Amino acid sequence: MPEEIPNNFSASDISFREMSENDAVKTFQDDGYFGYAKRSMRYGPNLSKDSIWATAPAKMFVAYWNDTPVGVCGISTHKNVLLSAGVHIRKEYQRKGLFKICTDKILSEKGSKTLYINVTNAKVGAALRDKGFNDMNREDLPEDIQEELEGTKYADQVQKWMMYSSEWQRVLKTWN
Repeated sequence: MPEEIPNNFSASDISFREMSENDAVKTFQDDGYFGYAKRSMRYGPNLSKDSIWATAPAKMFVAYWNDTPVGVCGISTHKNVLLSAGVHIRKEYQRKGLFKICTDKILSEKGSKTLYINVTNAKVGAALRDKGFNDMNREDLPEDIQEELEGTKYADQVQKWMMYSSEWQRVLKTWN
C-alpha cells in the first residue's frame, strides 16, 4: 500500500538528484506523470521557444520523496548571471511546502551569482519576496534579456541579489 502523502513536507523528507532538463522530463514521464515539460514547451505566448530563458543550458534538481519524483527546480547559466529554469511541483503534491524546499535548493546551488527570475504569477512573486527576492525594473536586466522581454506583459517580476552575501563572505575571510 502506498505511503500517505504528508500534509507538509520538511526538507529532511526530500532528496534531490541533479540532471539535465531532458532527463528531468523523462524521469517524470517514466513515473507516469506528464504534467512537466521542458522550458521551450512551457512558455507559450510570453516568450519565444528559442529565447535565452528557454535555451540556456540548465541544471535541474529533481525532488524525490522516497522514490517518487515530486518536484523539480533548476537554474541556467547565461554569461555571468543565472536564470531560473523554473519550479514545478507535481499536482498531487502541491501546497505541501515543496515550493519552499525547491526554492531553498536553488538558493543553495547558485553561489554568489545573481539569479534572475521571470515571474508570471503574483502569488509566486509574493512567496519569493518572503524568501528575500527583490523587485526590479526591466532596465536593470542584462541588455540582451531586456530585448527578449520587449512587449511582454507579466503580472510580476523579481530578482534575487546575492552581492550582499558574497560581500559578507569576503569580509569574513579577511577577518580569518
